[in-house]
Amino acid sequence: MTDSCVVATSTMAEALVVEASTEDKDESKQNVTDVNSNVDNSASLGSDMSGNMDIEADEKEGDVQDSEGGHGEDLSILLAFFLVIVEMVGNGVLSFPNSFATLGWIPAHLINVLVAVLTICSGLALHRLRTTRFSSATSYPQLFLGVFGKKGLVFSRCNTYPLLFLMASAFNYTQSSAWSSLFAGSSLSLKEWMVIAGAVSLLVLQARSFKAMAWTSVIAIMTIIIPIFISFVVIGDMVRNPDLYPVGNHVLFSEYSVSTCMVAAMDIVYAYSGIVIFLEIMSSMKYVERFKYVLILSQTSCCLLYALVGSVVYGLAGDANWLQSPYIDSLQPGAAKTVSMVCIIIHAAIGMLLGGNIFTYAAQRAIEPSFKRLIFGKKNAPYKVAPLTAFKPAAMLWWLLWTTILIFFVVLVNVAIPSFQTYLGFISSILVSQTCFIWPGLLDLKVFLKKREGRKQLLSAISVFLIVIGFVSLTLGLWGDITEIVKLSR
Repeated sequence: MTDSCVVATSTMAEALVVEASTEDKDESKQNVTDVNSNVDNSASLGSDMSGNMDIEADEKEGDVQDSEGGHGEDLSILLAFFLVIVEMVGNGVLSFPNSFATLGWIPAHLINVLVAVLTICSGLALHRLRTTRFSSATSYPQLFLGVFGKKGLVFSRCNTYPLLFLMASAFNYTQSSAWSSLFAGSSLSLKEWMVIAGAVSLLVLQARSFKAMAWTSVIAIMTIIIPIFISFVVIGDMVRNPDLYPVGNHVLFSEYSVSTCMVAAMDIVYAYSGIVIFLEIMSSMKYVERFKYVLILSQTSCCLLYALVGSVVYGLAGDANWLQSPYIDSLQPGAAKTVSMVCIIIHAAIGMLLGGNIFTYAAQRAIEPSFKRLIFGKKNAPYKVAPLTAFKPAAMLWWLLWTTILIFFVVLVNVAIPSFQTYLGFISSILVSQTCFIWPGLLDLKVFLKKREGRKQLLSAISVFLIVIGFVSLTLGLWGDITEIVKLSR
């Protein structure tokens, strides 16, 4: 996967970011409208950056149509809100009761609110960069290309796309866990359910456009809200039978080890990992300026929902030994659990759509043109990747091929990492700490620090704080995860 990041050629939009970043720094906005002119400019840029001038130019020319027909679909505020919510409210919310049980009332609530506020600050920093300096940037890699050049592009790709892949893997893990819980008496193992979940995810991934994903996200939101409220009622009934379901302890502050607490804290951070696709959603909106309303509304909604789920379940069950993670798996058998598991299966399958779609399309653009040249020769070059809005048989078959490869590796990762809790924490400490905190702060300081005066310097102070929090999360979170992995392996 990392190799595909390195060999990926710069897209048309990324070339435009380089052009914009090398122009006069005093200009606040730069919009590019002449497509034919841009193709020539990007081809020239490719000639300077690579010895394979014709190949670079051909791929950039082909990517013009990708950027036009790919994800830019004029999303409204409501549809953009749905996309952000479904990307964030999923695996993370299902681990919140466990985080509360590990951290205690006060640390859990404080960390949840802090991460929500910091994520809003990070999102506003990205929005500021996108609207004032890099109007053509539609992803983290393109933003890094504009600010740090080609090395920044490679670095960002090799972190962003693995994170999207691992997020897709987490959704598949959740779905397989729900399948296993739904058919608890079945002879199939969890690993076999992972394969079945992968097949369902593969089918859902064939919905490719952002607008289609936005509407299906409405279903995904409903199918996570329904089991959450069902679980409140069921767990309330379960704890009335203390012989079978004894209530655990309730504490203000954690009594667990520091390493265990760090894993729980990083699980909360993971619940806000949807920031990695903010630029894609932002760039797909009809009015990019309005994304800040989507940002504040979505992060506030997520924070309140997470606090509700953690508080209610922890308040009912405490740190009971029978409470699992994801906590929905802990429900006693019955009609309520069946409905909840079916909803979770639907939610997890749809939840994979956005991250899996962006990752697959990036890999497709990086590999497919070269793959076609290898098979069909150079005579018919340049080979272009069909935009996501194209539904011709050839385009759909190529998409099926790349999504099948994605699901194959997703299932392999699920089988290799059996601990859901450690899985989320490990992803958070290495990658989410960067995309949520370090990168927005770093990019903001790099572009705006020297030009800020007076009260605007407060924005720079916030960026410094984001970077500090990010590095603390990265180091302590990674230490906690490694410690827990060693304990599990004994």
